[in-house]
Amino acid sequence: MKTSQDIYTIEKEIKHFDSEPQYGAYISTNNCSFDILINGMPVIKHMDTSGSGLSGSYFPLNWDIAKKGSQEITIKLRPGFNQNTNVLNETLQPNSEVQIKIVKSSTNKDGSLGDEEEVKNYMTPKKEFQNKQVASYDGLKSFEDNFTFNADVPYTINTLEIADVLLTKDEQKLKALEREVVAKYNEIRNVYMKGTKDELASLNYNKEKRVAQQLYFSDKEIKNRWDNDYQFRTDSNLEFFDLKPIENYKMTFYADGKIVCLEKINNEKSALWGGFKKKDKDVVTTTYISLYLYRPKNSGKLEIY
Repeated sequence: MKTSQDIYTIEKEIKHFDSEPQYGAYISTNNCSFDILINGMPVIKHMDTSGSGLSGSYFPLNWDIAKKGSQEITIKLRPGFNQNTNVLNETLQPNSEVQIKIVKSSTNKDGSLGDEEEVKNYMTPKKEFQNKQVASYDGLKSFEDNFTFNADVPYTINTLEIADVLLTKDEQKLKALEREVVAKYNEIRNVYMKGTKDELASLNYNKEKRVAQQLYFSDKEIKNRWDNDYQFRTDSNLEFFDLKPIENYKMTFYADGKIVCLEKINNEKSALWGGFKKKDKDVVTTTYISLYLYRPKNSGKLEIY
């Protein structure tokens, strides 16, 4: 069993390189719900419920870059929110669009990012109509597109290369998998609610080691992530912590069927969710704990990715 102390010392097990590039995406959107994925893993999923979009928001990508070479970005568009009728549009509109700018940055010794270099600039396709540039998919219920870019990362992560494909057309196997996935979600929820943070560390150790390598974390960054990003009911700065039962979910697959998760039906966010209140805050913060599972070949058990 791994402990929090083992996570604090992960830095000893990862490699550092003379060049440690970070890749990210600036994403701008208008009048659409959308999913954006890299190598089959979600960068952002957005269900438009207000008519708001993104305006050059930055998203790191190294999390799901496993090795040097070609990386695939997938864009999936669905209708956005109509502020006049207060319901979702039935189809995509002339001004529905997504723009994605991929950038590369060097990693400074203090962990900050250096100057950016543009790697790729993508915009959903348009056509000319009445002397205006409008979406070429205007009137469709959905639209999907993809593009690639090259990433020159120095590490190699083979986690998914040696993972089982979980997605199947066999209904009985899918039902059995769903029971297994729900059981794993409940196991992790139970650790949050009744267990120790060391037990949580044991479940997340391999994930934290992978992320530390992909983001070239220092020992300080590893410790800060574990202490701050993983809010736990026994943390001294918390007054309240609770996670809701696993219910009203759908089972979703990513990464060519090798990753499975449970998402809430109403908003497509993680089915492992709840809230916490910090002692210096007046309100409870809603939290959705991202939880992706995979099964290493010949292991027979689901693990956290």
